[in-house]
Amino acid sequence: MNASVNILMKNKLILSSASVIAGVVNGFIGTGGGIILYFTLKLLNKNKNEEEMKNIMAMIVASIIPMSIVSAVIYIIKGKIIYNQLGVYLPAALIGGLTGAFLLDKLKFKIVKKIFAAMIIYAGVRMIAG
Repeated sequence: MNASVNILMKNKLILSSASVIAGVVNGFIGTGGGIILYFTLKLLNKNKNEEEMKNIMAMIVASIIPMSIVSAVIYIIKGKIIYNQLGVYLPAALIGGLTGAFLLDKLKFKIVKKIFAAMIIYAGVRMIAG
């Protein structure tokens, strides 16, 4: 096997492993799967330009959808969903998702990374603080 095939196989193994972990984390705590995928894809795509990194971010968001649907179905089956609360924030969250998707194309990736990092730090501090 030549070197490029070995690299491709190694990357598939890394990405597959990270994807399993992302799915477990997403199903377990409802968030974090995208963070795992982001850092994995960033590691595997070190020399990508800003536009390619934006495409990777979009791909991560798209991959979160099926992970979340699977988790949601399990939570519905187990009776864990509080529907009257879901109706309060879901419409606004959908509007926010549309806004974020449009903003990704408008903002420089450097700014997107800073927003992403700030949110990770904020979430981590909030989780630790209780």
